[in-house]
Amino acid sequence: MDKFTIGIDVGGTFTDLLLINSNTKEQIIDKTSSTPEDPSIGVTNGLNNLAAKLGITIQELLENTTLIVHGTTVTTNAVLTSNGAKTGLLTTKGFRDCLQMRRGVRSRQHLYNNKYTAPQALVTRDLIVGIDERSDADGNIVKGIDEKEIIEALDWFKEEGVESIAICYMHSYANQENEIETKRIVEKYMPEAYVTISTDVSSVIRLYNRVSTSAMNAYVGPILKDYMDKLMEKLEAKGFTNGELLIMQSNGGVTNPITVSKLPATTVLSGPAAGPVSGSAFAKASGFDKAIVIDMGGTSFEASIIENGEVNIRKEGEINRNLISLPMVSIHTIGSGGGSIAWIDSGGLLQVGPQSAGASPGPACYVRGGILPTCSDANLLLGYLNPDFFLGGGMSLDRELATKAIQKNIADPLNMSVEEAAFGIYQISNLNMANGVKEVTIQNGQDPRNFPLVVAGGAGPIHAAMIARELEITEIIIPTFSSVLCAVGMLASQLRHDYVKSFHRRWDSASFSDIISILAEDKQEGTKALISEGVSGEKQIVKVGLDIRYVGQHYEVTIEVDEDSVLKNHKNLAENEFHKEHEKCYGFNLRGHEMEIINIRLSCRGDFVQFSPRTIEAMAPEEELAVKQYRKMFDPVQKSMVEVPVYDGDHMKASAEVAGPAIVELTTTTIIVPSEFQMKLDENGNFIMKDTGSQMKVSNLLFAASNN
Repeated sequence: MDKFTIGIDVGGTFTDLLLINSNTKEQIIDKTSSTPEDPSIGVTNGLNNLAAKLGITIQELLENTTLIVHGTTVTTNAVLTSNGAKTGLLTTKGFRDCLQMRRGVRSRQHLYNNKYTAPQALVTRDLIVGIDERSDADGNIVKGIDEKEIIEALDWFKEEGVESIAICYMHSYANQENEIETKRIVEKYMPEAYVTISTDVSSVIRLYNRVSTSAMNAYVGPILKDYMDKLMEKLEAKGFTNGELLIMQSNGGVTNPITVSKLPATTVLSGPAAGPVSGSAFAKASGFDKAIVIDMGGTSFEASIIENGEVNIRKEGEINRNLISLPMVSIHTIGSGGGSIAWIDSGGLLQVGPQSAGASPGPACYVRGGILPTCSDANLLLGYLNPDFFLGGGMSLDRELATKAIQKNIADPLNMSVEEAAFGIYQISNLNMANGVKEVTIQNGQDPRNFPLVVAGGAGPIHAAMIARELEITEIIIPTFSSVLCAVGMLASQLRHDYVKSFHRRWDSASFSDIISILAEDKQEGTKALISEGVSGEKQIVKVGLDIRYVGQHYEVTIEVDEDSVLKNHKNLAENEFHKEHEKCYGFNLRGHEMEIINIRLSCRGDFVQFSPRTIEAMAPEEELAVKQYRKMFDPVQKSMVEVPVYDGDHMKASAEVAGPAIVELTTTTIIVPSEFQMKLDENGNFIMKDTGSQMKVSNLLFAASNN
């Protein structure tokens, strides 16, 4: 019997799966509707579909599955919908309002918004209790824990029905003794509660960073545990008893369920984090060591950058404007997907998103009760979607319902035709997504024109060409697995364990030997975890991160160096890297100015690559590309309806070329090739689309300039 490896990505609208036959290397994908009420049901439905494609039962499939790598939006959605566990917080007396006060400043996006209101904190103020304890910045215990005081707080939490407790004290990064003692008391008197201490999650300087991260970890902990229990119960009942389950983390690596159960906050970007990982693999296969990766699904749009073949990692981020101080893939997310709802604002302007129709009721054309117009409804009316071949014919779309939704809510109020309204929705969606790309490029000192665009998501290839033109990007990479790119990323990731500790020293006096000593315990834990996951010592990769800033600055820059450089005390290499990174981020450096280290980081990684881009059969020289059918579509370049050829993308061979305007249909996605665009399928299964119109304009400008 064959053996299988499966990657699963649970999204807001669809659940994506990729199966690899370990013996034959055959790769099979599936896309099924997500089930928000219980995401494990959607997973089971997808596994049933995979089994049917193989001609076996789900029992036979799972009995012969050696590995499942799973990414989930369960924790993300809990934060976004404010539907996490009821959480209590124990913090140092006098700092009870830290979580509500946040950093005390408006974020960059809302700097000039006088009506800006901070989001509701994950823990309400009445469930935050100040404890009369104190440590100083050097780690000396000024005042210890009074057990009676803790018990009184726990009695209050029990009375209020608290399920989870976060513990975060002042200066605990320097000495965690009071947090550990408090945890011991909580586990003794309230054993049913999920307990988080800040030094286990994010042992860093800055109280708000630790409080917010600890609160989020506690807030999502019971939710993730409940989901994992349901998922494992369903998988085991169907025969998955001998295989291994790994979970995707926000840092772009995978780990075991035990680790994420202790640190559930590491999964808040679990699903989206896999997109850049697989995007990097496909970009490399097509000869690029850098790329912009975009992922347009049913609910959201994500954009990220690949540089030097590596995914960009940031040391902190925000989920629903709540800070989380943990390493995560640098992704910018906006509410722009196939299910994004089109609406008219108070000024009479057409808007699209961020609200989404989701999986249920979904767009009007899904015939699931949705009555509001969405981006997918517009794409159907513009001829981009085939109503009889959505999800390979697994789902029919209703053109009449889409027409009614757009006519009633958009076309009639704006006094325009349905076709004009649909194209307006399409254009605004493209502009929204182009602006999302600018957030990860221009806002960070990068020129998007210097990158190819790797496109993911079921809806992404419909919009890719016009997003690229808006950004003046001339080369687009659309993998055949574009619609399930995150599921692919699950099987293309490294095993990864990240740790961070505060280490405040002036650069001149900082000793690399001290850094190695402080990180020794974390390294032992990380390497032990990798060994338990099947990565031997010689195959392990250890990287050290340093958060450095110029003295007098408030924000630091993180650089990553090899462990060997630290062991050999190559401080000059680290210093040069910091100056270069600072100049890249801020446009200048201050060589010669005093520097200081704030935090030190450790990343233990192990190669874990189950997926690699396949090589597909080449098209014979005399072979012609067969046209599947002809249909009308709205050409976004000519801005008119035209009849175009439709090609079967699932059966195209390497070197096949398509000139726009044209449509290429695959089982799980559709590629729109507008006028002035050319597309070719390479040997790795990547559709390479080029904007020949923009290239021609540049050539004409250069020619005109030379003649002048």
